Amino acid sequence: MGTAAWICFDCRSAVRRHTQYEGDVPCPNCGRLCAYLGYRIPVPPKRKRREWAALHAQLLREKRRREMVEYLTRDHARTALQREIDRLEAKGPNPGRASMIRRLRRRLAWLDA
Repeated sequence: MGTAAWICFDCRSAVRRHTQYEGDVPCPNCGRLCAYLGYRIPVPPKRKRREWAALHAQLLREKRRREMVEYLTRDHARTALQREIDRLEAKGPNPGRASMIRRLRRRLAWLDA
């Protein structure tokens, strides 16, 4: 079982925990919550401010990319559900179709929430 790093960009300090650890990790210096870095990304030395800034920028870019992928995936699923609902409604009334439309609408509402 390896250890992963949680880092505080304000203090430029790192805290190590087991990779299976779940929960918030406070900074030992300032008490703010640390950001999860993982076990593969090396932690730069405290004195190298440029490397810390580059690491922070890299993590922010990756976070934005993950959020965009999640948004697009959710948007794609929402569009596919709406198309399926429209297709089923165009076929006319049917008890089985009506229950399928209700289920699809519930899924759509869950995605919108």
